Amino acid sequence: MSEVISVVDGLDLVVALAEGQVDADDLAQARAAAHLARERRGHPGGTLVLALLGGTGSGKSSLLNALAGEKVAEVSPLRPHTARPLAWVPRGAEPALGRLLDRLGVTERVVHDRFPGIALLDLTGVDSIDPSHRAGVEALLPDIDGIIWVLDPVKYHDPVLHDEFIAPLADSADQFVFVLNQIDRLGAEALAAVLADLTQTLESEGAARPVVFAIAADPPRGFPVGIDELAAHLRHRLDAKRLHLGKVLADARRSVRTLSDAAGVRRGGTLHFEERWAEAVDGIATSLSLSGATAPVVERALCHLEDLVGRLAAEAGGPFAGRLRAAFPTEVLEEAVRAAAARMEANVPRPIGRRSIDPEERAAAAEVAAGELQARLGAPLRRAVWERAALAASLAGATVEVMRAEASLRREAPGPSLGTVRP
Repeated sequence: MSEVISVVDGLDLVVALAEGQVDADDLAQARAAAHLARERRGHPGGTLVLALLGGTGSGKSSLLNALAGEKVAEVSPLRPHTARPLAWVPRGAEPALGRLLDRLGVTERVVHDRFPGIALLDLTGVDSIDPSHRAGVEALLPDIDGIIWVLDPVKYHDPVLHDEFIAPLADSADQFVFVLNQIDRLGAEALAAVLADLTQTLESEGAARPVVFAIAADPPRGFPVGIDELAAHLRHRLDAKRLHLGKVLADARRSVRTLSDAAGVRRGGTLHFEERWAEAVDGIATSLSLSGATAPVVERALCHLEDLVGRLAAEAGGPFAGRLRAAFPTEVLEEAVRAAAARMEANVPRPIGRRSIDPEERAAAAEVAAGELQARLGAPLRRAVWERAALAASLAGATVEVMRAEASLRREAPGPSLGTVRP
């Protein structure tokens, strides 16, 4: 789907452009929506992106293979085997996922059709005192939707894992899923005791209501254990993510519509300024060139200009109308007309004793008057109108982006159930 982040960027832009052009309450509402969307952690596309992390030998690759129903990642009982990270990605995932993997340096990728909408990253072990590992996990969290911490019955209490990663990142615990692997090594009582101890430890480290699954990804005999329950949970998280993204997009669409209505730009933002200004300035300059700054000419010029500003303000409405009227009151308009006449007389003086001037002189005088009017009124009016036009164009672009993202989200969801994954 289109990246939600592009929608959020568009919303940020229209909020910035709408400053002073819409009511403060409408602007505050749109700014709050943009802030909430921006604060959302996770991959901005429609794919649920989860990283498999844990100590060496915990069974991350075996878990990936169990979820895949086939051998995707190499495993070895003798040594840490995930030397390079691997991405298991759904076919047809949005381009943003590819860019994320490029940024993370995950070059090995396996495309699947098994779980539409879910990508798993099998990363290297983290049981090291190297502080860069935790920094890497911290940097990863804003860009993905969650981490599946894979633990085993022997090292589930590993102080490096808990003290260096889980406890310091407790404020991100809502992104964590904990998997106790290799439970086939434990009896029923031992398993219950380990699960209780693990849950208590996680809660003491700040992970409120930790989500813990007990599985055997690659038991010596029989099928994997607990994979169906984990898969169903991932399906739920995918549905919840898409529901949340849908709300983000709906809020963005509502904010854009509110700003469009408040700014009055649904029919365009230029207010036909160029045509109206050309007509007004041509008439005023011609009158000045014919008769000079006589009282009737100045009065008619003021009427033209006041009518122009009034029509622009009336069609725009809202705070923009007030700004326009405040910036161009009658005295400013009159001063511009008299300045245009003075500049004209100084550059193309009317010959003494003649009531009129020849066509060439008249054209030159009109050009001088028009240039002065353009400098004093046309340029600032155009800047104001084109600020509004820029807002209108940005609002239209944001609307298209939201509609495209919503359509993509509808196409992608929901896919086949993650129900039974047993091979």
